[in-house]
Amino acid sequence: MKESKFRRLRRDELEEVTPQFIKFLSVNGIDADSWVRIKVDEPQHADALILQFSQIVFSGVIERVEYLIQRKPHDLRTYRTGPDKIEMRGLLLSGETSVDLTDAELPPQEIFDRLKADGARPKLYSAERAYLPIGRDQDIFLRMEEGALIDNGDLFQLLDGLK
Repeated sequence: MKESKFRRLRRDELEEVTPQFIKFLSVNGIDADSWVRIKVDEPQHADALILQFSQIVFSGVIERVEYLIQRKPHDLRTYRTGPDKIEMRGLLLSGETSVDLTDAELPPQEIFDRLKADGARPKLYSAERAYLPIGRDQDIFLRMEEGALIDNGDLFQLLDGLK
């Protein structure tokens, strides 16, 4: 098998896509009894099959990613992933505030109202760059491995409109 772009799915992740994994095994001529035998008698082959399936899953997910969001208590980064570049819009909080940007349920208007009431200073920042030489999919995967989650883009659009 060629070099892997992505890591192997963890057990909990694999459990979430069990029906798709069963179909993958079936397409490869492996029924339930054969899979049990392979896991016991050929663990390296079983691991290679899981790794191959993992590549398919991650590739399929990442190819559809348009927006990502990464939240820290006082730093929010949103990303738009284009075909050739990735754009970032961020919000950094300075000063004492009760606002916790990891709270995904907090509506944007409430964030700004509470910041104003607390006297905290929000700083907007932005950047954009071409994808790393490893390519779009692996660049996005790295962002996700660092804690970025797939998002609908609403906060990116809001921050983009404020800059």
